[in-house]
Amino acid sequence: SLILLSAHMNYLNAEEQTNKGKEIAENICSVCHGLNGQANTGGNSVLVPHLTGQNEYYLIEKLKEYKSKKIEHHQMSLIADMLSVEDIKNVSKWYSSIQVIIEEIN
Repeated sequence: SLILLSAHMNYLNAEEQTNKGKEIAENICSVCHGLNGQANTGGNSVLVPHLTGQNEYYLIEKLKEYKSKKIEHHQMSLIADMLSVEDIKNVSKWYSSIQVIIEEIN
C-alpha cells in the first residue's frame, strides 16, 4: 500500500512537472522550437533543432551548459539564464514526453 501511494505520488509529480514544462514551452521556447517541439526552421538548422521526443536528460544537460556558458549561443544562453534548474527539468520533461509517430506511406 505504501509503495502504491509512492508510485501514485511520483506519477502526479511527473504530470505536474510536464504541465509546468508545457507552460514554459508555450511562453518561451515555442517561438523557435514550437510548442510541440517542431522547430520553425523545419528542424533542418543546427541552431534551431526539433525537440520532439528528445531525451530528457540530454535536454537538461544542454540547457545547463547554455546556462553556465559552457556552450555559448547568444539567444539560448540568455533564455537558459532566465530558467531555474527546476524550470529546465520541467521543460525537458515536456519536450521528451511528446511522442513521435511515424507513418508508412504506401
